[in-house]
Amino acid sequence: MKKRTYDQYCPVAEALDVVGDRWALLIVRELLTGPQRYSDLQTTLPRIPPNVLATRLRELEDAGLVTRRELPPPAARTVYELTDEGRGLEGVIRSLARWGMQRLTPPTRETVVSPRVALNAGLLAYGRPRAIRAARRTWRVVIDDTAYVLRLDGGRIKATQGVGTDDVDLDVEVHTSAADLVRLRKGLIDLATAKKRRSITYAGARADRIEEFERVFALEPAG
Repeated sequence: MKKRTYDQYCPVAEALDVVGDRWALLIVRELLTGPQRYSDLQTTLPRIPPNVLATRLRELEDAGLVTRRELPPPAARTVYELTDEGRGLEGVIRSLARWGMQRLTPPTRETVVSPRVALNAGLLAYGRPRAIRAARRTWRVVIDDTAYVLRLDGGRIKATQGVGTDDVDLDVEVHTSAADLVRLRKGLIDLATAKKRRSITYAGARADRIEEFERVFALEPAG
């Protein structure tokens, strides 16, 4: 079946021809933190029908945004990852996250907030690499039970999930929950209160490095 097109000479329409179908940008969102297996994507996108996931991955591959790679033994598995062109959508995802945060309803006790969504929408979408003078920083962020390493290098912040996070030289280690991070970002709780309630905690970090982290991710009080 021929893929539908807007058939307009317009860069927005051209982009939407590639990533405008349902689930496409959410797949890109999931791959921003590193390679994922097909089963990983099924887990983090629980409502996506298997045939739609397979179709979208194939379309993203055909468009040059996603590639497949075989990991060597003992892993011996196929993973999907973004190409350089696919990673070019990072700014689009971040902008959508900031815009959508205004419309997002506050999480309740029953709301399931995934750590990856909280990381992307609560921290990375608001990242300001030039808010500090340091050229390089490494932060570990533990959201619920999921650990991510965030690296500032060359004016960009790159996030990696889980693997190899135990041996890095950290500037700050942060612990929070996905729901609390969303509440903090939506202004339902301020940073001082979040710290007092231990909704966000820091481990083994100097005060100036904590202040840097809060400034880079716009968590500090305004003023």
